[in-house]
Parts: sequence; C-alpha cells; structure tokens
Amino acid sequence: MTSLRSLGAAALAALAAACGAPEPPAAEPVRAARIEAARPAEAASVREFVGRVEARLTVDLAFQVGGRLADFPVSEGQIIAEGAPVAALQTQDFERAVRTAEVQLQQARQNLDRVRTLHDRGIAADAALDEARTAHDLRLVALDNARQNLEYATIDAPFEGLVSRRLVDNFTTVAAGQPVARLQDVSELRVAIQVPESVLAMVDETDPREMTARFPFLPDQTFPLEFRELVAEPDRASQTYTALFALPNDIPANILPGMTSSVRIIVEPDAPAEERTSAIIPVSALSPTPEGGFVVWVFDPRQGAVTSRRVALGPVTGETVRVDEGLRPGEQVVTAGVNALYEGMAVRPLQGTSEASAVITGPGRF
Repeated sequence: MTSLRSLGAAALAALAAACGAPEPPAAEPVRAARIEAARPAEAASVREFVGRVEARLTVDLAFQVGGRLADFPVSEGQIIAEGAPVAALQTQDFERAVRTAEVQLQQARQNLDRVRTLHDRGIAADAALDEARTAHDLRLVALDNARQNLEYATIDAPFEGLVSRRLVDNFTTVAAGQPVARLQDVSELRVAIQVPESVLAMVDETDPREMTARFPFLPDQTFPLEFRELVAEPDRASQTYTALFALPNDIPANILPGMTSSVRIIVEPDAPAEERTSAIIPVSALSPTPEGGFVVWVFDPRQGAVTSRRVALGPVTGETVRVDEGLRPGEQVVTAGVNALYEGMAVRPLQGTSEASAVITGPGRF
C-alpha cells in the first residue's frame, strides 16, 4: 500500500511538471567584498622632502700670488681656529722683491732731494722737480706692492671652520687664484631641499610652518628646523627652488655636510576634530565615470547592499587618496573589485582575509 502511495505522489509531481507549473525563483547569491571604513583625514597636510646637509659657508682658499708651497700644516677633517695658518709659499723671491723696492725707493728719495735743492737755487726747472717727485711716488707704490705680495704668500683661516678637503699636495707649484684647500663654516649646519613652485609659499619666512628633520641613523628622533633663506632663481633642469633651514646645535651625532635627511613640512594649519569632513580611502576604492569623475561604492550594513556615490578628490599620497566631498569618515566603502559592482548589489564583508587584499567573489555585472 505504501509503495502505491509513493508511486501516486511521483506521478502527480511528474504530471504537474508536464503541465508547466512554475518553480519558485532562485535567490541571488550574496557576494563577499572587501569593505573598509573611511578614515578621517589628518588635521594637517604633511609634505616630505629629501634634504642634504650643507655648511653655513664654504670657501675655497687660494693664494693671490703664485709660487711653490712650502708649508701646508692642515689636514682634512680638522677644525681650525680663525686666523690659524692654512698654507704658505716659499718667500725668498718675495723678500728679494721687497729689498729691491726699498733700495729703489731710497735712490728715488735721494734724487728728489737733489733736484729739489737745485730747483730752490734756480738751477733745475719745474719739470725736473715734477719728474723726480713722480719717480719717488712710483717707487713708494712698488714697495707697498712688494710688501703686500709677501703677505699674500701666507693663507690664514678667515673664520673658524672645518678643513673639508686639501685640493693640492705640499710642495706643489700653484698659480695665483688656484684653490689649495676648502674651508667650511660648520658653526651652523643647514639642510637644503628642492621645493616645487606649487608649494613654494609654505617655506616663506613671513608664514612660518612646522618643519622637522630626521636622519636615517637616528630613526626615532626628529629635530626642529628654522627657515634661513630661499634661493629665488629656480634650477634650470628641475625648475625647483632651493630652500635652506638651520639645524639645532644639540644633535647627538656627528653631522657633516653632504649627509642626507628627511624633511617634513606641515602645509596646512590644524583644524578642530569636529570640523574635519575629509576622509582617507584606498585608491583602489575609486571607480571612474564616463564623464571623467569618480564614484565610490558605499556599503549599507542595514540593507546589506552597495550604492554608488560621486566624490570630489584631494591629493593622492601613496596608495591612499583624500576625499573632500561625497564621503564622510566612518562610512564603509568597497576597496577592491569595484568594476564588478552595480546599484543595489547585495554584498557581505569578506571575513578572514588580510585588509591589504580586497576581492569581490563570485560572478557579477559590469
């Protein structure tokens, strides 16, 4: 009897199918999506630049006369005091020139005295007296030049500084004006950065900003910078401007010119937290529109679905972008696979996957 009832039920089901009875519609599967909450933008926009340490002043020291080096007492890396000897030439030729000029001056003085006596007696003419005076004055100038050249045979440090490099070896014959040593004033070290014209105003001394430097060998420490000067002429190749900042004197490391640092400059002033309306989201959350703008797909946890929303963007920093309009901090957006989404699509947050990877699983519309 039971088998007959089963066969009857099966027959009725087959008959209903043959008559075209409709089946209930299959529910659309819910897709898994990587969803993240938009972060509030920082109160201040920060720009970072690669800086190079420079001395306050760098001078290539040279003799004003030529000759053979006889004394070169300084060494590279040495700190020397102001007025300390740096290099000296052999002085025999300059000393002989001084003695020769002294003898010639004495002869010119004696000749002037003789001609003046004759002129007073009416024997020598006025022209002879003028000529004798001129010869005497020229010999006096020649003696001054010889003595000055003797002084030029020695170079003294114009300021206390670091001998960064010896440009020639001792006993070398050098020409007048040829540099022999490089002296750097390290009493105040500075950091130079290349600033594009788009952010040139932020390093103006009339509009101070918070500026700090960090060195790779002191990763956990930052040092405040003080604006010094801005080179008003841009670099021809990069069209950037050089800005110089002073480092503090109490850095616990041996900082030398030529070292590199990371310079951070705050571009915008701080704003109260309640006034911050911009949000930070991954660039991968953006979906381009045919009109040339961008939309994001906002997830509504109550509905379990996404809707598109047009946004106005700020600057891009690395893999994130600032959204100035259209999205508020805390709202949830899909951060990957956005091309597979459509209006009202049912999604659920992807579980058990690293936030760095975002996916939309399963087939979807485009």
